[in-house]
Amino acid sequence: MIGHELPTVMVVDDEPEVLTAVADALEDEFNVLTSTSPLVARAMLEEDDISPVVIISDQRMPELAGHEFLRWARELSDATRVLITGYTDIDALGAAVNAGQIFGYLPKPWTPEKLRRLIREAAEHCAVRRALAEERRLLSHLMNSVPDAISFKDRNLRYLRSNWAHAEALGVPDPADLIGRTDAEVGAEGAAGREAADRAALAAGITVSDTALDGAAGRRWHSVVRSTFTGGDGAVEGLVTIARDITPAKEAERALSEAHATLERRVAERTEDLAATARDLLAARKAADIANEAKSRYLATVAHELRTPLTGVIGFSELLLKGGVSPGEWHRLLTLQAEAGRTLLGLLDDILDLSKIEAGRLTLEILPLDFRALVDDCLALVRPSAAGKGLSLTSTVSGALPGRILGDPTRLRQVVLNLLTNAVKFTAAGGVSLAAEIDPAPEGPNGGPSRLRVVITDTGIGIPPERVSGLFEEFSQVDESTARRFGGTGLGLAICRRLVEHMEGRIGVDSTPGQGSRFWFDLPLAVPVAAPVVTVAPPPVIEAPAAAGARPKGRRILLVEDDRSTQILVSTILRGVGHQVEIAENGAAAVEAVDKGSYDLVLMDMHMPVMGGLEATARMRALTRTPDRPLPPLVVLTAGVSVEERERCRAVGLDIFLSKPVDLEKLLHAAANVGLPAENGPHD
Repeated sequence: MIGHELPTVMVVDDEPEVLTAVADALEDEFNVLTSTSPLVARAMLEEDDISPVVIISDQRMPELAGHEFLRWARELSDATRVLITGYTDIDALGAAVNAGQIFGYLPKPWTPEKLRRLIREAAEHCAVRRALAEERRLLSHLMNSVPDAISFKDRNLRYLRSNWAHAEALGVPDPADLIGRTDAEVGAEGAAGREAADRAALAAGITVSDTALDGAAGRRWHSVVRSTFTGGDGAVEGLVTIARDITPAKEAERALSEAHATLERRVAERTEDLAATARDLLAARKAADIANEAKSRYLATVAHELRTPLTGVIGFSELLLKGGVSPGEWHRLLTLQAEAGRTLLGLLDDILDLSKIEAGRLTLEILPLDFRALVDDCLALVRPSAAGKGLSLTSTVSGALPGRILGDPTRLRQVVLNLLTNAVKFTAAGGVSLAAEIDPAPEGPNGGPSRLRVVITDTGIGIPPERVSGLFEEFSQVDESTARRFGGTGLGLAICRRLVEHMEGRIGVDSTPGQGSRFWFDLPLAVPVAAPVVTVAPPPVIEAPAAAGARPKGRRILLVEDDRSTQILVSTILRGVGHQVEIAENGAAAVEAVDKGSYDLVLMDMHMPVMGGLEATARMRALTRTPDRPLPPLVVLTAGVSVEERERCRAVGLDIFLSKPVDLEKLLHAAANVGLPAENGPHD
């Protein structure tokens, strides 16, 4: 978009005179698109070249209610949505606002000044969200599963966050066990030394040191970077620590020293051999120094990128705690705080992902999948970025490709999305295209299976020939200027290579500087085998106490959870919509409550003191029940998202999962529907 063009606002109202009034009020500050039909407006939003910052809709329209149209709009555009309504019924207005996920509303009659003020706030809200979304995408690409130990502490040196690598280094089975505790309280080896180093870093702002730790695997060396982070007022709020394993470099230095001593003893006899060996050692030392320098630059960038969203989380909290914030600003700050928190969660998930790959613990989930739908999903995610740069984005999937193939949908989507994201990021003009086809099986007795081949082509900056060979290696980037201009850690393509090879595939690139690049990968193609139809009796259904076809307005729910903050959050959400919530601090208390009481639903955490969720579930199923007091349906509410934990849950009959952090819509839907007969149509 040209810099001087006005941002676009879309207005939908079935009364032409209202459209004219809104357009007159906004035309000095915005490019106003109008429509008297929500269906026509939806078609306009589906066009790639329409990107409004605000969508305004009347509530009462003959074709479609305003909140229903805005719910459609939310799926098609990231614009901020505003509802204009003449409703006087507060409950009806609240329902409309909640269903449409709306930024705000304007009651009729309105004044031009009120309208302009609200739309300015909504446009600013959209701009901030788009900027944060771009920042979150860059941060996610930057981190991409750093395999180093990372932790956050407050000014009192109590842990705020920790990744698995850090927890394992301290001998703690779960990073969550560190939260709120100091090194001394955890019983970490060398706690006094850690505290002294942490306090020195709080005073200095940033420190770098080498530390040796002796363990079962021998002595390991780590380069430890400690750096402070600040709150919204600029005051130091705590410390982030990143420990990088430099044992290979230390061992290389030791080996170099030993080799040098040996060479000195033999210098008189083997002068020529000594010179050759010295050259080899110096080359190895230089290569090790280059690698360490690249990793050091990378870790400094990681420290910065982790501190950025964490500053948002803490800073917005401080602003809200100080008070004096208007309702509109309150909502905006909370939205920004939540997005910063989700960014941090995404970064930590990426760290764990790469750690699994490097430790050889990555397990593929082979399932039937629709590759065409997978491609469409990936294109939908990158299309806003491509449209924002004026790029074309196309795809072609061969008609010979079966409707369902076998593969790991999560990892396959990760590779395709990463390659598409890179293509869009490094392309300033032209377009990006994806093509998928089948390479037939080679003929002859040694021929393998047919292969799925995916090619992603762009018209971007291209890659110099001397950089192509190392492009899929860890910490590799085209050059330093690329790192500054486009961002990135140099881990994304390395992870793609690891994933493709883990799926028994190949990946490569052909590129011409200044003309573009062509990334490709291929995988063995397998299709699901048709299985015989087996009739399985449906599980017993607990009848709803309300009349047929109606949903009860409130249910009696037992929340089994030991964490106080989670207890408050979940119970407040559920009680706010009319449910009755009782809390059990552990599995033993939950078994006793279910034995004595009557509940419509149980939300069960897995990791609790006294008795965990798996044992509590088994004991509940062993209780004697009667037809009028059946066992209530059980829903898992846990922070454990690994395949292994889900399998353990399924082994005791737990098939419905809600993951932490809690998703509000999924929680409310589960509370209202699990254990009740299926509804006739979708439920919002």
